[in-house]
Amino acid sequence: MTDMPDASATASAEASIRDVANPPTAPRIDSSVRIPALDGLRGIAILLVLLAHSVFHTTFQSHPSLNRLLAVGRLSWSGVDLFFVLSGFLIGGILLDHRESPKYFKSFYIRRIYRILPLYFVIVALCWVVSQLSSRGWTPFGQIDSFPGPVPWWSFLIFAQNLSMALAGGFGNGGLGVTWSLAIEEQFYLTLPFVIRKLTPRNLTCLLALVMVGAPILRAWLMHYGSHGAFAVYVLTPCRADALAVGVLCAVMVRNVQIWKYLTAQRRWIYGLSSILGLCLVTITAMGYEVGDRRFYGLEFSVLAFFYGAVLLIAVTGDDKLVLGVFRNQLLMKLGLVAYGTYLLHYICIDFFHFLVTYYSNRPPAVAFIGAYVAGVSVAILAANISWRRFEKPLVQRGRAYDY
Repeated sequence: MTDMPDASATASAEASIRDVANPPTAPRIDSSVRIPALDGLRGIAILLVLLAHSVFHTTFQSHPSLNRLLAVGRLSWSGVDLFFVLSGFLIGGILLDHRESPKYFKSFYIRRIYRILPLYFVIVALCWVVSQLSSRGWTPFGQIDSFPGPVPWWSFLIFAQNLSMALAGGFGNGGLGVTWSLAIEEQFYLTLPFVIRKLTPRNLTCLLALVMVGAPILRAWLMHYGSHGAFAVYVLTPCRADALAVGVLCAVMVRNVQIWKYLTAQRRWIYGLSSILGLCLVTITAMGYEVGDRRFYGLEFSVLAFFYGAVLLIAVTGDDKLVLGVFRNQLLMKLGLVAYGTYLLHYICIDFFHFLVTYYSNRPPAVAFIGAYVAGVSVAILAANISWRRFEKPLVQRGRAYDY
């Protein structure tokens, strides 16, 4: 959700992607080429998350048929898994392209700092202030649970909240609970640069395969033996590392001449794989799946990782109707551009409007909660747009001044 290249030079980038889709002899994908379809994929990822926390989060006690219809979106939370695959692909690609650079570590981490930390710490600080004021009764609405709850506030400062959440067996109070996935990505950024710098592409591929095999084994073990195991496998980095590894593997594949030529010439096999994995996900949904379902022992995360990996390869290897009509849809691309801010803000906004609904009514009607979801999501997207234009984009551009 944080890995967005600069938005400039769209026209030239679209010309470049046509070359990418039809390479003469070698892959033309590298971290300097903006691939518009990835913005659309990022838009799909944040849209899934928004739907998971609003539309598909709603239940109606008097309308069981409507609840069954909403159950179709049980896996919409997996937009986070799509973010992981995208992060692995984009960050892995950047590191692969610059692994010999003398400024490899310095430039990478400075750019990440400019992209991620400013907005994140502003939001964490704001939530902390609101929490302190409300705990002292200094807000007009009484107590607002921003945090800490069972998750200590200091863990958010060092991106260790996912570890605290795993120990507590819950996300804690307030809208910052969604930042568990950001903690995973930050921990990923701390390790991947060293791995790519030290390993050859072949050894890196072997390590990625090991991660993709090891993660589901670890998930099954934790779900069977661990305290809060079903929840821990959802928020711990080693348990979600296979989605990141799939993304990095895709970055390795599209930079290999022979593999690239095969992928672009045999795209029907990628479509076939994504269709089979998609049917598996439909079956899991039809079986009444819920997060932490012990019937699958975490294997659903592997299916999701490979499914989104296949979708990613479809997006970057061609310009057919699906790519042009969906992944390069202008609305999805614009939503993808502000995905980071939207992700950080959306649950906070939803929580706030829910609080207002319950504050002004002891028994608010269902429509009031629906209105709170709509208002929260709308305000989050609007705020994220303003944040991107006025705050984040200038910082990203400043970070890009540090060349590799």
